[in-house]
Formats: sequence, structure tokens, C-alpha cells
Amino acid sequence: MSDTVQFETVQLATTKGPVVLRPERAGDEALLYRLFHSWAWDDLAQMPVDDATRENLVRMQFAGQTATYRAHYPKARFDIIEKDGAPVGRLIVEPGDEATPACFVDFVILPDRRNDGLGRAIIFAVLEEYARLRRKVRLKVLHHNQPSRRMCKALGFVEIEEMPPFIQLEWSPPDAAGAPPWAGAGAARRSWRASRA
Repeated sequence: MSDTVQFETVQLATTKGPVVLRPERAGDEALLYRLFHSWAWDDLAQMPVDDATRENLVRMQFAGQTATYRAHYPKARFDIIEKDGAPVGRLIVEPGDEATPACFVDFVILPDRRNDGLGRAIIFAVLEEYARLRRKVRLKVLHHNQPSRRMCKALGFVEIEEMPPFIQLEWSPPDAAGAPPWAGAGAARRSWRASRA
């Protein structure tokens, strides 16, 4: 038997309706690049280079990020987020364990699905699972990414460390007895279960 971790496709109940988290596959590269490009292009806007050079830089950064994530987070879920049958984003989660906080490695949704509460609803639903597990969650946000910082603060994350150009944030499960279920969605309770093939 191989030790390759395989994850199930799951339906996740959110306040914005159901979304599907399904493992990334080879045909997703164009979508993943589009998601990366949606924020990386603007980050390079101040560089005194032409658009062709900037595009090459973005592609190099994308390749570097892809290799780094796969090497540094071998146990993570690499999921495409689908809503109403169409891909809308990406979520990478390193699940952690009883002694180690989970880590939200990457979360991005397409520009036309931002600013309507969908992103916050997805993260809130995932956090409910970690509340059930009584497990902390950490993530890093670029210092200048104010929208993400505001969303994280609203969800209960607190800043714990400056790691320029990032800020590390941490979320702790509620202290109330009995962690909440996943918004009543029984099928979603299987979302982080892995099988080995």
C-alpha cells in the first residue's frame, strides 16, 4: 500500500448556501493561475517593468508557490471550491493534530465572488469543524492585505506574531462546553477524513 493521502470530495454547508470542496487535479492549473494572478499582478504594479515582464514574474512566482506548498505541506488538503457547479476558489488546509494547530495555507476566491460574504461564510464553516475538534487554527496574511485582516478579525483571529511581510494570526475554539456541529450538515462532518491508498 502507498502512503499517499487521498481526500474525499465533500459538500460544506455555509450561510451562503452549499459549496463543494474537491481535491485539486491536473486540469485545474489554469484556474489556479487565474486565482494567483488575481492578486499577484497588483502586488507587482509598482515595479518599473512592462506588462510582458510583469507577466513573466507572476508566472515565476506562481511556479515557486506551487512547489513550495507541495513540499512544505505534504499532509494538507488542496481543494478547489465549487459553488452552483462552478469553481470559485481554492482552499489549502494543513489539518494539524492534537498537539499542533491547523494551518490555513492559502485561501483565495475569484474577484467576481468577493465582497459578498462568501469567503467569510466558507471560512466560518471550516472553523466550526475545528471548534468541534477543539483545535486552534493559524494563518499568515500579508501586512498590507487589509480586507483579509478585517475578515480574520471578524472571525475571531488575533495577531500573534510579526513575520514581515506577513502577520501570523491565530484562532482558538470557543470555551463554551460542547463544540458546535457543522451548521447542521451531517455530510460535511466527513470533510477532513483522509484515506490511504
